[in-house]
Amino acid sequence: MKLAFATIGEAPRDDLVPYLRSKLPGPLEVEEDGVLNHLNESGRRELDTHDDTLHMVTRDREGNAYRLNYQRTLPHMQRVVDGLVERGADMVVILCGADWSSVRASVPVVNPGVLFPNLVQALGKGLKLGIIKPDEGQIPHTVKHYTAIGLDPVVTAASPYGADRLELARRAAETLRDQGAEMIWMTCVGMDEDMRDAVHEILPLPTILARSVLARIIAELVGELPTAGRRADAAARKGVAL
Repeated sequence: MKLAFATIGEAPRDDLVPYLRSKLPGPLEVEEDGVLNHLNESGRRELDTHDDTLHMVTRDREGNAYRLNYQRTLPHMQRVVDGLVERGADMVVILCGADWSSVRASVPVVNPGVLFPNLVQALGKGLKLGIIKPDEGQIPHTVKHYTAIGLDPVVTAASPYGADRLELARRAAETLRDQGAEMIWMTCVGMDEDMRDAVHEILPLPTILARSVLARIIAELVGELPTAGRRADAAARKGVAL
């Protein structure tokens, strides 16, 4: 099976894909591509509209952060997915929590922007939900979205793309503590276990970490891939020669 990862940033995502791959069964062929791979610096910066419309944040291979307008990025993501499918991908995982429902492909596409809110809605109902976004500009949109699906959100931000990310995570936890959060949702797949541990130093609450949830979803979809021995046993039971 060929599993493809599509990032809004620049591939390879060495901060994320090795972690995801470590949670999956093998043998498994992995391919990556990203929106920023196909743009020069000017093109990358043009994806930021510098306003309060919906934006996402990501990084390049060197760890530099970029702010990308959602609508401007959509056609670029479609081209990335098209290219991965053309190169033989059997399933594409989009490494961003925005909603990619408009992206079309002839293979399954894992869309965290639909999966994550539904999971959080089920787990956070009736609780004051503390949400950590990667960028402060996303806070108004996030409050509106999670309120619309029946939750009681308090939202702050902590970017995972900087040397001060752990300190930012602690400050975010302090904000959520002061606002009475009862569960934490760390929404960005760039946030890792170290950031979660930093949050727990201040606010040791049940926490949903986007990257670990995504790893479990992919593992379920991929399943336990058969080893040569298991294939032989199955073939023998069916009377098939390998």
